[in-house]
Amino acid sequence: MTRSCYYDLMKITGIDVFRVAGELARPAWNSQEEWTSREGWLLRLRDETGIMGQGEASPLPGYSPDLPGKPEETLRALIPDSFPEFNLNDPVPEQVRSCLSLVDMNTPSAVFALETALFDIAGQRLGVPVSQLVNPDPQTEPIPLAALIDGRSAEESLTQASEAWDRGIRTMKLKIGRAGLFDDELALLQALRKKFGGELAIRADANGAWKLEEAGERLKALAAIEPEFVEQPVVPYLLMKLGESPVIVAADETVMIPAAVDRMSSVKACRILVLKPMALGGILRTHRLAKIAQARKYGMVISHLFDGPVALAASIALAHSLPVPPLACGLARHAGLSIWPEIEVPGLEDNRIVFTGKPGLGIPALDV
Repeated sequence: MTRSCYYDLMKITGIDVFRVAGELARPAWNSQEEWTSREGWLLRLRDETGIMGQGEASPLPGYSPDLPGKPEETLRALIPDSFPEFNLNDPVPEQVRSCLSLVDMNTPSAVFALETALFDIAGQRLGVPVSQLVNPDPQTEPIPLAALIDGRSAEESLTQASEAWDRGIRTMKLKIGRAGLFDDELALLQALRKKFGGELAIRADANGAWKLEEAGERLKALAAIEPEFVEQPVVPYLLMKLGESPVIVAADETVMIPAAVDRMSSVKACRILVLKPMALGGILRTHRLAKIAQARKYGMVISHLFDGPVALAASIALAHSLPVPPLACGLARHAGLSIWPEIEVPGLEDNRIVFTGKPGLGIPALDV
């Protein structure tokens, strides 16, 4: 039985943008910045049948390339008449891509929000999850989660690690790189290895804190704890000059540099890409990078910017859409969710994400 043209064609007829802001339940931090509050914008699109799709723009100040105020400005400038009519018999990703120029393409969080909302509506109309719109053969096996351990003291960090372990998490990431504290950070990592043994995969993230000349010695010291990888030991452009390393290195901030991933093959130590769609400009852009990673046999991790539940649901969809299974993803519950209405994120469990098959993002409308 074929569908009528009424259902094969989709037209955007309504747009709403809501600001969400507040103080975090606990501060988020890395070696360079600390955030005690967050703000983001929820985008809602409606089609002619009344179906509503959601997207989210939550750039992280000091990390994201978005200019201040630009995400809200570009989302509020959207008007329904600017959107072309979708033919749902044709591939959805190309039609979504054609709409992305309606927002400032130099504002990746707004691109992510618009793209997500369009995929969400189309998925609901077609009765398929976003991950399957992007990749007809999505990852359906559970994907493990990595926990962020960000205590202010060794005692607090070890407590967080024990709680994560009890939830069944076997991959943990620690922020390192604070000035003058490397010996303390190394001691904490050694304590984690001693406490949990070889079953624990340890990741250390310096967020570009080290100078090139000191990175070699510190990576050598970290090799003794056998980390899964050390993330972004030096600033983005210097990663290309890192040379040999006794441990595997992951690129995070470097991935945001245009065409950096295309040049990454010269960095022998770098074997992992940390992909954050809020900073990279959405699912389709990130998916392109994932295909490059697949071709070069790099490992991939999908992670967040302490953003909200809609972005988290979209990142989970992205993880399931990847061409190969990712490593344990940094999509566990985090401090940034505390400013948003509490809501169940489909597929998010204590220690893994699971494929639900729900149409679109599968997330209910947020009460904002």
